[in-house]
Amino acid sequence: MDLPPGIQRWTNGQSFHQQGALAKWRERILYAVLATALTLSLAAFIPAILVGVHEKLKGLLIIDAAVYTATWCLFLFRRLHYGVRAIGAVALVYLVGLNVCIEVGFFSGGPIYLFTCAILAGLLIGLRAAVLAVALNAATIAILGYLMSGDFLPFTLPYFPSLERALAAGASYVLLNAVSAISTAVLVGGLHQVTTRQKELTEELSREKTELIDTRRRLKAENEERQRSEKALRQSEAQYRLLTENIRDVIFSLDMEMNYTYVSPAVEALQGWRPEEMLGTNVASVLPHKSMQLAADTLLSQLTVSEATGDYNRSVVLELELLHKDGSTVWSEITAGFLMGDDEKPVGILGVSRNISERLRVQQEKEALQEQLARSKKMEALGLLAGGVAHDLNNVLSGIVSYPDLLLLDMPPSNPLYKPINIIRQSGQKAGAIVQDLLTLARRGVVTAEVLNLNHLVQEYLQSPEFKSLLSFHQAVEVRTQLESDLPNIAGSAVHLKKTLMNLVTNAAEAQPIGGVITITTRSIYLDRPIKGYDHVSQGDYIILAVADQGEGIAEADLPRIFEPFYTKKIMGRSGTGLGMAVVWGTVQDHNGYIDVQSVPGQGTTFTLYFPMTRQALPDHDAPPALVTYMGQGETILVVDDIDEQRQIALNLLDRLNYQASAVSSGEEAVAYIKSHPVDLMILDMIMDPGMDGLDTYRAVTACRPGQKAVIASGYAETDRVREAQRLGAGPYVKKPYTIQKIGQAVRQALDEGQAD
Repeated sequence: MDLPPGIQRWTNGQSFHQQGALAKWRERILYAVLATALTLSLAAFIPAILVGVHEKLKGLLIIDAAVYTATWCLFLFRRLHYGVRAIGAVALVYLVGLNVCIEVGFFSGGPIYLFTCAILAGLLIGLRAAVLAVALNAATIAILGYLMSGDFLPFTLPYFPSLERALAAGASYVLLNAVSAISTAVLVGGLHQVTTRQKELTEELSREKTELIDTRRRLKAENEERQRSEKALRQSEAQYRLLTENIRDVIFSLDMEMNYTYVSPAVEALQGWRPEEMLGTNVASVLPHKSMQLAADTLLSQLTVSEATGDYNRSVVLELELLHKDGSTVWSEITAGFLMGDDEKPVGILGVSRNISERLRVQQEKEALQEQLARSKKMEALGLLAGGVAHDLNNVLSGIVSYPDLLLLDMPPSNPLYKPINIIRQSGQKAGAIVQDLLTLARRGVVTAEVLNLNHLVQEYLQSPEFKSLLSFHQAVEVRTQLESDLPNIAGSAVHLKKTLMNLVTNAAEAQPIGGVITITTRSIYLDRPIKGYDHVSQGDYIILAVADQGEGIAEADLPRIFEPFYTKKIMGRSGTGLGMAVVWGTVQDHNGYIDVQSVPGQGTTFTLYFPMTRQALPDHDAPPALVTYMGQGETILVVDDIDEQRQIALNLLDRLNYQASAVSSGEEAVAYIKSHPVDLMILDMIMDPGMDGLDTYRAVTACRPGQKAVIASGYAETDRVREAQRLGAGPYVKKPYTIQKIGQAVRQALDEGQAD
């Protein structure tokens, strides 16, 4: 049952039933206090009775006996309401303290009982009870002090001679009592609030748990189907995760501001970044500006079309260059489409990125090979054409070059015809130089591979009439050289290398119509890196010949075609034949070298030629031998050539050199002639059509006349068939058109050599 309203006010407005857990703890505390008092009070109760008997303090004896009895009642009658027992316990402590103070005085255990009374009131009943007990103690001490000071009680205050000291002591006692009692009450009240709140939370949690259980049961009862869907969804998510984390392609998603919201782990292999490094970043941070612009324009266009048609299911495919974390780039094929929200509006972009660098590389190599094959076929066709033209021109030029040679041998320079005939001979030689260009174009031009020094060739060219003539037409052009001292040698053809240098310098001069500087550079390097335009470059020591100008430069579109025959930006027949750069390319190829072209329109062009270095020393060059050193001694010679003019020229030259010469027009005739007319030497044309060529003829001749001496002649360069004939025993090789010096030296060398094996 509840206490009267007045007592309830002492317990902060709550009945003890309403205090719940706190009441249980207070019940336990009260029980412990009563049990302790009953047990330990005997130690104080017995001496107190003895003191009361000895000093005849009947009131003290009666009070102590009554208190001890009442304590036993409060302890034993637990059916009594807790509030009654708690108030009774506090009252008993107060009465004991009051009685001790009256009977014995302040200097006894009385004030301690009063002090304890207030603390027990706060602990067992509450804050208001504690405040009331402290106030009661204060009043009790004040009244007792007043009574003692007025001699109403048999005790005095010997330690408080003045009222001020008594008030100060009393105030301190009350203050300590108030602090202790009120703190105890507040502490108990706080514990009560905590336990109450904890109970409320526990009950609330229990209710929520119950509601949750009910909700789950309801959802479970209403949705067996939903669980199966969730299971299927989890399986789908697991499969999707397995796919995205193991596929080599990068799967990504973006928001509409093009910030990454998801990136699969494959991005690290593609671009070097980990997925977490890319989340939240904008695609602009991993795309070059050009690729970013293309991607933005394409997606914007696709969005516009989708909004107009209402179809957002279309995807776009782009080839974009992506940035790698290490600063390089990688090509990727991007397939992307829009992610739709609940309102059927795009909320993001879903895409797949695939590395296509290898595919593009293979494609580019394939295209390069196709282009190279097409160029090779074109060059082969042009080479065949050029070779045929060169062969015919050589036959025509033989008379223009050879007959003036013969005429000038017997003509003094004072003869009026000497100069015109010499001009005819020089014109033939110039025409022969063009034929050499055609042969170089046909890849039949490199005759010899002598040891050369590029510094010497450069210096010889700079002293040549051709160079001086060039400067006379381009007087505002300055030529500078940067030649490496002690430059190592190369093996090659001086004629073709000089012609290559002349073509490069001529083009450099014509590229600077208002003047400028041409720089000719030589140096030695060790080449261990690729050169643009070549799939493979042999590592090793090379000698560089570079010609640089400050001219107009070459347009990027023209660069792939500059080495094509007859491709020129000049006026044909006026400043070139269109063969100059083709001759340069052919010469470099024939020397097993490489060529690199660097050009910036408006800033100039640099041609850099790489030739393999040789460690052989330069040969000693003596003066050309005099005519008498290769004159004949009446030896018999058979000229074999299918061209009548060539036969006549050779017969005339040999006759002038004191040889007995005969001629036939085919290999078959030569074999028949040799069988019945042995000769000391054959001059054998390598190319005869139709019928047997020079090699087949020589094989047939040596079959019937072993050891037959021969000189091989051709309008083309030395070929494998020429070398095969020489391996079988043939002697020197003579290149047409004939000159008296070339044919004389070759014939004399072949005749003077020992008997062929």
